[in-house]
Amino acid sequence: MVERLKRSLYLKLFLSFLATCVLLFVALAVFWNFYFSDLFYKEKKELLQARAAEVDKLLTPLQEGVISIRELRLGLRILGRSFNGQVWIVDQKGTILYSSLEREGMLIPKTMDTLFLEAMRGKSGYSTAVIAQGAKTNEHVLTYYSLINLNDSPAVLFLHTPAEEISEAVQAVRWNIVVPLMFSLLAVGVILFTLSRRLAGPLRQMNATALAMAEGDFSKRVQIISGDEIGQLASSFNFMVDQLEQWEDSRKDFLANVSHELRSPLTTLRGFIVAMNDGVIPAERYPHYLQICDYEVQRLQRLVTDLLDLARIQNGSDVFRAVPLDVTQRTEEVLDWLLPSFQSKQLAIHVRLPHPSEPPIICLLDPDRYAQIVQNLLYNAIQFTPQAGRIDVIMESTVDQFRLTIRDTGIGMSEDEMQRIWDRFFKADRSRGERTDGTGLGLTIVKHLVTGLKGYIDVSSSVGHGTEFRVTFPLYRDEEAA
Repeated sequence: MVERLKRSLYLKLFLSFLATCVLLFVALAVFWNFYFSDLFYKEKKELLQARAAEVDKLLTPLQEGVISIRELRLGLRILGRSFNGQVWIVDQKGTILYSSLEREGMLIPKTMDTLFLEAMRGKSGYSTAVIAQGAKTNEHVLTYYSLINLNDSPAVLFLHTPAEEISEAVQAVRWNIVVPLMFSLLAVGVILFTLSRRLAGPLRQMNATALAMAEGDFSKRVQIISGDEIGQLASSFNFMVDQLEQWEDSRKDFLANVSHELRSPLTTLRGFIVAMNDGVIPAERYPHYLQICDYEVQRLQRLVTDLLDLARIQNGSDVFRAVPLDVTQRTEEVLDWLLPSFQSKQLAIHVRLPHPSEPPIICLLDPDRYAQIVQNLLYNAIQFTPQAGRIDVIMESTVDQFRLTIRDTGIGMSEDEMQRIWDRFFKADRSRGERTDGTGLGLTIVKHLVTGLKGYIDVSSSVGHGTEFRVTFPLYRDEEAA
């Protein structure tokens, strides 16, 4: 369980975002703490520095004899009360010479020895310190210290102001900063947890669906809960599952159809062979039944050839060797090959060619594959056109396209049949026509070949009135070779 949590994406996202927010909030808390602390102490520091300047002004008339020591002490008391603090003037030995309170003749607290030494070196500054007010009470103060001249001797000036008010104000500000930040962090944590689960939820569903697909279960789908990138990914994943399910159904249908198509001639062959071996069929009838066996073998051979051909085309392993091709001439060659088939069924073939004055119609096609397209369409027309019927072959071109139309007066197709003629192993209703020798793969191969050669094919038909196939290819231009 622990290892699973460590690998959990939503937990990693949540902890990463939360750590970032915690660092940000800590940085904000530290910044605001220093900012407000400095802001509150700044006012007191400026006040102490101003009062230190006034003390220095009192010392000048004292040294000149203008004011007495008593007046100096009075002035120090007034200054001390002005900032609610204390004023000390300390000699070189650390003894308080003059004070705004009753501290004259006393040594400065040991906690201020460091500040005293700093001042004696000519430095001035601020610090927080503790002053004993009694046996058990101490006062926290903000102290300003500086070196002064007293009767041509160095002395140290200390000004103390209570720091408790400042500390309380700073502490209140800290609570006002920390408490909202804690609530904000809690709210952000909840939001991040929800968002992390929302982001990782579809991914977990995809993982579960993928594992189910690996076991052959295509019934599961990912729930789409948003229209953002995650929702689009979930939608694409569901579309992929739909396609895989269709392909799996097609594969099963394909295997079932192949099994059926192979079983039928094999059953016939085995039945005749067993009958001849058992003597059920008289020897004088052997030629007749051997001819039937030969016909079934040819059916098997055509089926295997078409299956291999279709597999090469669909897998992309079949390479089209496209060259500039005179489609009119190539179509006429195919018609010459099939002339015996037309004559055997007494079919009338009508060919409409472009006007002789027009330039040859050239398309960039594979000659063998184009011939296979025409041959399969004509073979289909021959199979489903009754004796003494008619087949029209029309070749025409527009500004940028060549169109081949093959129209017959055969049995035609219903709307449902027209939707399915491109499916593998689909055959038209034989009850409306003669027995056919096709494998049910011819039109499927035609569809893939036309698409592979960048063409387009469509069909229209009416039951009892015939069928018309239209194949369109783009014309070849000389600049395409440049």
